[in-house]
Amino acid sequence: MEIRPLGDHIVVQTVSDDAMPSGIVLPDTAKDNPQRGRVVAVGSGRLLPNGTRVPLEIQLEDVVLFNDASATKVRVEGHDYWLLKEDDVFATLSPSLAHI
Repeated sequence: MEIRPLGDHIVVQTVSDDAMPSGIVLPDTAKDNPQRGRVVAVGSGRLLPNGTRVPLEIQLEDVVLFNDASATKVRVEGHDYWLLKEDDVFATLSPSLAHI
């Protein structure tokens, strides 16, 4: 991937749950918030005023819940990604819940 977030930013690829069990596809405007996505890139961490860098709690491949209103959607190499700050992530999902 050709996108590298800076500081306390992360890049998330939305986990697709567009199709309902009946096969009907929901548009983005009909989906509930928060969105769920997999972290595909992380920045180097937040820089404190004293020059110390605090590493991010979120790691690559984490599945996270976030509000798409606080994120920026970008398209890179034909794929859609969300750029957001670590503070805009509500929670990470355990691996047993990530596929639900």
